[in-house]
Amino acid sequence: MTIWIPKLEDSAGPRYLAIAQEIETAIRSKELRPGQKLPTHRELAYQLNVSVQTVSRAYAEAERRRLVAGEIGRGTYVQLPRSESASSYIADSGVADLLDFSNISALLTDEHDDVLSKSLRDASKESPVSRLFAFRPTAGLDVHREAGSHWMQNAGVSVSPDNVVVTNSGAHGVWAAMASAATPGDIVATETLVDYTIITNASILKLRLRGLPIDHEGIVPEGFQELCAREPVKLLCTTPCYSNPTASMMGEQRRQAIAEIARRYDVTILESDDYGPFAPNRPKPIWFFAPEITYYSTSAMVTGLMAGFLAAPSQMLPRLITRFRATGWMANSWAAEIVSKWIYDGTAERLSNIQRKRLKSRHRLFEKTMYGHDYVSHPYAPHVWLTLPDQWRSGAFVQEARRRGLLVTPPDPFIVGRATDPHAIRLAFGNTIHDEHEFVRGIELLADLLHADPDIVSEHF
Repeated sequence: MTIWIPKLEDSAGPRYLAIAQEIETAIRSKELRPGQKLPTHRELAYQLNVSVQTVSRAYAEAERRRLVAGEIGRGTYVQLPRSESASSYIADSGVADLLDFSNISALLTDEHDDVLSKSLRDASKESPVSRLFAFRPTAGLDVHREAGSHWMQNAGVSVSPDNVVVTNSGAHGVWAAMASAATPGDIVATETLVDYTIITNASILKLRLRGLPIDHEGIVPEGFQELCAREPVKLLCTTPCYSNPTASMMGEQRRQAIAEIARRYDVTILESDDYGPFAPNRPKPIWFFAPEITYYSTSAMVTGLMAGFLAAPSQMLPRLITRFRATGWMANSWAAEIVSKWIYDGTAERLSNIQRKRLKSRHRLFEKTMYGHDYVSHPYAPHVWLTLPDQWRSGAFVQEARRRGLLVTPPDPFIVGRATDPHAIRLAFGNTIHDEHEFVRGIELLADLLHADPDIVSEHF
């Protein structure tokens, strides 16, 4: 292969910057391609008649721009050019000049960034490479399933690793469980306002979704029993801890009551617990009261990584495994390896505590600004359910909020069937707004809008 040499005849300024700029230009014009090896420092210095130190500074500048990567003992290699935002581990909203309260995500810190960077460096040293590139078995590697079993014990789910499947996220686990527990045409019960993942999955899987009445604790047991007595319910999907979007927290007594109704009517339960790790001293899961009929799905969302675990009764595992084969055979072993390590060495719990502190701080700021307004929240929930004043309807409010630079979520995506529009919005407290000052500014803008008159607003804009 011909050695690439930059052309510096017409370049002005320091020679090292000119070399770095030539590297960037060659990459963007595809003269240099990702993975291509650049000349050694000494070789390029000879070709350009410059010092080795100049080439070293040029390569260092190119690496700072994320154009190349130097590997000790192997040389310097071209990378795809990336923007600053694309290289960040901290989540970005992806929408310029807008404060994004619309997406639930982990509330990350610099410590998350540091821990992940170190873990990625250590992975190749401490973990067998064959394990990181594993493509079997479908349920996940034994060491990762065992870590998932330990993670679930924090929630009161004492399950054998043999009954745990590694997932790419909580949403992945929910889809696999729904596809495993129900067949086209089956009736599935859920909260009348529910995470749109459930609604989407039901549509794709051709399931008949039924919305159940809810209150401040989530599903009302009497409503669940009435539906079971009236129709052959096959599956109950529920999020008892910080339900999305209503942020309700189901008490332990109600969890037990729902488990008993499901057992009485032979209804399989899917308990989604993505947000459970945010909550300290949470109630016992529904799984605890009916483990023989319950799928339990959770994730490591508090760590910021897309990795999760799904527990299933032994008799349901064979069917579940076939569903996982249809979604990519097995979950990403790299993410599972890092999360498993964090579970074993206590990092996952430490990151959970950091999340809780930041969430509690944001809820205090929210309560201070929104005093007197009607909303549902908990100190460690990743979102808030805010009821709008009488003068506002959700559609108009969301549009006006966006015009003022705020993204909020209307109730429409969460409504099951033809349930009544509650004229409320969901506000997410995750990392789509990383800066605390910007978070406060956004809440203050929302508070001002809640007091505004829609008719006056429409007249002026």
